[in-house]
Amino acid sequence: MLAQKRQNIILEMLRQSGGIIKMSDIVSRFQVSNETARRDLETLQDKNLVKRIYGGAVLSDTGSFVPARTDGSHGQLERNAIGLAAAELVHDGETVILATGTTVLQVARHLKRLHSLTVITNSLAVANELGNTNFDIFVLGGKLDTNEKNMFGDMTLMALGSVFADKAFIGAGGITFEFGISDYGIEDFSVRAEMIKHSNKTILVAQSKKFGRNAFSLGCPLIQTETIVSDTSLSKEYREGIKELGIELILAEPKPEI
Repeated sequence: MLAQKRQNIILEMLRQSGGIIKMSDIVSRFQVSNETARRDLETLQDKNLVKRIYGGAVLSDTGSFVPARTDGSHGQLERNAIGLAAAELVHDGETVILATGTTVLQVARHLKRLHSLTVITNSLAVANELGNTNFDIFVLGGKLDTNEKNMFGDMTLMALGSVFADKAFIGAGGITFEFGISDYGIEDFSVRAEMIKHSNKTILVAQSKKFGRNAFSLGCPLIQTETIVSDTSLSKEYREGIKELGIELILAEPKPEI
């Protein structure tokens, strides 16, 4: 089934279920992966039709039923451009930590241009993406989040406590100056805090639309990142504010895929 048709059905499911849907409902209904379900919800959120919450989504205030047009150009182009720009910050021989999320996964995909790399991750999607490379890949143990396919908990924190990386790449569900970086998972931030602690440099990768809003679970201050990679649609307010904080800002230009 085409993504466009699937997302239209998801909107109809939201209307019939009182405005809320679980990601597991999408996986079960369409027999798709968690990653595909997550991409569908992010695409609908990019169009301001839904708002993501932990484990699913709700109809947004402006989410009246309008057929969702999904030609691959909305959201995905920005994530791809950000992933490419962020991956260019990594060099052969380095050790990197890759957190969870669809934009971090794009970073992983663009890292394949390298020949020698040590990767530490709690994301099964990242591990699968890089499984056919010559990289040394360390998958952190812990409890499995069956929705997001990520590892978390005390075992994950213990494993992170025994390593150190040149760079850590983290994503976000929302970013504001007041509350910093937020996301949809409750357990994610203890893991991300340890990732930040055990890396020489933290790089936040996030679409411009994530700025100016807070997601479900509040996490770390923005100042804990050294570099932010976003897209060229980032507002002037955030461009200037980020630079005032002394954080390096890289803006990637989305380009149509040929």
